[in-house]
Amino acid sequence: MLSFGDPTPFAPAVRAAGSRLICQVQTIAHARAALDCGAEVIVAQGSEAGGHGATRATLTLVPEMADLLARQAPATLLVAAGGVADGRGLAASLMLGADGVMLGSRLWASPECLIHPHHQRAALAAGGDGTIRQTAADIARGYDWPEEFTGRALRTEFVARWHGREAEHRAVAEAARPAYLAAAAEGRTEESGVFVGEAIGLMRDVSPVAEILRRVTGEAEALMRDRGPAFVA
Repeated sequence: MLSFGDPTPFAPAVRAAGSRLICQVQTIAHARAALDCGAEVIVAQGSEAGGHGATRATLTLVPEMADLLARQAPATLLVAAGGVADGRGLAASLMLGADGVMLGSRLWASPECLIHPHHQRAALAAGGDGTIRQTAADIARGYDWPEEFTGRALRTEFVARWHGREAEHRAVAEAARPAYLAAAAEGRTEESGVFVGEAIGLMRDVSPVAEILRRVTGEAEALMRDRGPAFVA
């Protein structure tokens, strides 16, 4: 899956390997570029998502993307991403025109995820209001991302200290990098930049992936079966 840049140089190699070309996009312009190079799956990522993204919201980006694909590439699959963590999000995404969803933060809160448990517990306690789009975590790690993209992370003490003070942060980040990386690896959440999305407000536990998938799909099926007819009766 390609994202955050021009997929054109990589598309031939992906197809030559016999793989599907999956492109995550954040704008309609990104989607057009992905379609131009033959993407078979488009992941429409809203700003609610954890980690890097842009500014469009999932609720409007997904149906606009569905309309684009219906006109120009009806065989291309559409996946909704950003803020989806339960059956309600899956059912809503299908009604918006998506063929499926990508669960990022929900699967991040699983024992299979390679993240320190302290970060998971802190995120579940914080809720969706406890996240912010920022660049402090990238500056700390020495990653020079394009201005178009910021990263949604927990509003930790570290993030709050440097958010809005990017120039000052860059001046000291290199010297502080070993200490920052150690804090993140050791699970000292307040000293770290922890990428996670607004969906943490919909989550109550750290669960195995298989259980999460059963729960999400079961909830969605029940909603569409039981509530759908009530709205049109």
